[in-house]
Amino acid sequence: MSDPVSTQGNVVRIERPTAEIAVVVLDRPARLNAMNPSSIPLLTQMVRPLAEDPDIRVVIVTGAGRGFCTGMDLSSLDEMAPREVDATIAWMQELHSFSVELNRLPQPTIAAVNGPAIGGGLGMALGCDLRIAGPQAKFGATFARMALGPDSGVSHTLPAAIGHAAALDLLLSCEPIGPAEALRLGLVSQVADDALAASIELAERWARIPAHASRTIKETLRQAARTDLETTLLDVEPRAQADLICHPDFFANATAWLDSHR
Repeated sequence: MSDPVSTQGNVVRIERPTAEIAVVVLDRPARLNAMNPSSIPLLTQMVRPLAEDPDIRVVIVTGAGRGFCTGMDLSSLDEMAPREVDATIAWMQELHSFSVELNRLPQPTIAAVNGPAIGGGLGMALGCDLRIAGPQAKFGATFARMALGPDSGVSHTLPAAIGHAAALDLLLSCEPIGPAEALRLGLVSQVADDALAASIELAERWARIPAHASRTIKETLRQAARTDLETTLLDVEPRAQADLICHPDFFANATAWLDSHR
């Protein structure tokens, strides 16, 4: 893999294995990449510019060392929320800034889950479009162990991935699951000996698709998921497909396809 092209202390770095792929590496391996509140703005600052880079077609998120991300670093209790409801709401909204930026990325995203993804770390993995697990991966919705509920978007993304009943079971049992069970539930798409290598291989295949097409496909799926079939048929898909049909790439590819089949 290439050298990092951008760093921010020992919190996160971004690597570019190819010109079309960005790998966001959570980089606190001594803490299994657990994040403290002061780390979140740095993560957000690093990820936000990726959305505007026309060369990047796929974004991968992974962790350095043995962990993916074990959520909030509880050794940073002095940075925790103020004990007043309105102030805590504002504090939580600020903590969610990285998850918001990850969700807003127009590029397809892959989580290469190389180790434990716990609490908010599970939220980071679920915030990606697809997850690939390594043999040491663990997925834990363990919030209730501390008498807390889900955050980092987990209340939305976990049931969307595995269904309401299975999500509620994970949240109330608080027991982490391994890669085989995650695959069975549909939480991950595949299990690989090297999650990052498998993610880069998949990203290279995705990167062959023109950037405007892959971004449009991702946004079309998101819009369709928020509406009914008739609206998808009469509004969402026609608008997206019209933009793609009117793009020069369509005519070039269609002509090349016809020429190759004559």
